[in-house]
Amino acid sequence: MTTDPTAAPPTGSTAAPPGPPAAGRPDPADSSTGELLRTLTENLRSLVQAEVASARAEMTEKALAARPAAAILGGAAVLGMLAVGTSATVLVRALDRFLPPTTSAVVATALLGGGAAALARAGAEELRRVGPPVPERTVQSVKADVAAVAAATPG
Repeated sequence: MTTDPTAAPPTGSTAAPPGPPAAGRPDPADSSTGELLRTLTENLRSLVQAEVASARAEMTEKALAARPAAAILGGAAVLGMLAVGTSATVLVRALDRFLPPTTSAVVATALLGGGAAALARAGAEELRRVGPPVPERTVQSVKADVAAVAAATPG
């Protein structure tokens, strides 16, 4: 038996595939169960790693887009706390001095509270614009992967 020195080394199968190999991949019918399971495991691991990386990238993108809304909501919280502090001052002044000094505290409370309400509304609107923190592209990709596996599975 003579061997061709330019021929590729055997891949472990004893029979030649019936027809041309598909894109350089060995015919699954000629592979052992162990080889098929190893290939399946490697493919599944690669797919899961790619989906996790995609989800991580999408979540990072959404988090970066939500930063302005978080800053606005932080400003609303600060002004809201100032409004609460001013409200306490109003109560103290109302009890201590029943006249005009409380009027200034009431006006300050109304202004700070109005500013807090405006910032809270703007921040909530910005969060609605960004959307939920779900990695939607990754979810669609996983659904497509599951559909492809289901379509390729016999029976």
